[in-house]
Amino acid sequence: MSECRFCSSPEVVKYGVRKNKSSFKQMYKCNICGRRFTPDNGFLKMKTEPEIVTEALDLYVKGLSLAKIQDHLYSHHNIKISKEGIRGWVNKYGTFQGGPRAPGPL
Repeated sequence: MSECRFCSSPEVVKYGVRKNKSSFKQMYKCNICGRRFTPDNGFLKMKTEPEIVTEALDLYVKGLSLAKIQDHLYSHHNIKISKEGIRGWVNKYGTFQGGPRAPGPL
């Protein structure tokens, strides 16, 4: 951890861990502004595991419809997510996948 995500100060120290839905997260405290935070790994404030989100994006880029992705996530990972939730991931992270989406229905 190199700097505070609020004040950009390099004076941060480890400050325990917290548990979220999918794992434990290392927490930090800034010695300048006093705020506690977890580092932004690109999935800040996301409730779903990053591996699930990237799998859904991969399936979307390969041409699967949102309904088929929804069915896949439920049958393989027992995760209930709406098609609009998946669409939100596509809108938020789709530009990082690199390359256009394969032709097919949404």
